[in-house]
Amino acid sequence: MAKGDERQSGAQPGLLFGDLSNDEAIARVESIEVPPGDSLAKIMADVKASPVCGACKAGMPVIFGEGPPQADLMIIGEGPGVDDIHSELPFQGPAGMLLNRMLAAINMARAECYLCNVIKCIPPGERKFSVEEIEDCRPFLLRQILAVKPRVIMALGALAAQTLLRSKKTISDLRGQVFSLRLNDREMSILPTFNPAYLLRVAEKKREAWEDLKLVRDLLKEGE
Repeated sequence: MAKGDERQSGAQPGLLFGDLSNDEAIARVESIEVPPGDSLAKIMADVKASPVCGACKAGMPVIFGEGPPQADLMIIGEGPGVDDIHSELPFQGPAGMLLNRMLAAINMARAECYLCNVIKCIPPGERKFSVEEIEDCRPFLLRQILAVKPRVIMALGALAAQTLLRSKKTISDLRGQVFSLRLNDREMSILPTFNPAYLLRVAEKKREAWEDLKLVRDLLKEGE
């Protein structure tokens, strides 16, 4: 199985959706610089203090993440929504309730998982994020992954899957497959699937999402 190319993470405009061959996408290797003694608390402080992302403004709520500091299953979505503003926690509202039911279907509780998004804030007007803004947020996400040390990552939606895998393939093309990511000294499985918010709009895709959930369940059982 071919390995993905080694790239140093950082703000690299236009790189996010660089197309990868199928072989390269299955196993990816990447390294990033991590501050000594890094932790979720330090990463959150750095996110709030960071001037690099033009989308986050002073006073804007930061939806950083929720869950135990280390978890076998990490769930990464695209970006926060208006339902998340009040609590400043990810995956609230109807989409969050559906996600809770999805996890319960594989005997997982939300409290056992670490949940976050690629993007940490809600831009004015809920506009789409640019590639440059996603690249600015990406190093924080990779640091979160290294801090949480998951064995399995469920990437919800195209933006999350594409950001992690450096692919421009659609979520329909990526889902149903298990990808490998070796980040620094950590190796983990990534399984892309549909975002719960999308499943609320397109109910016929729930059957495919269930197949993906069973793959997640099997991956988690392998480490027991």
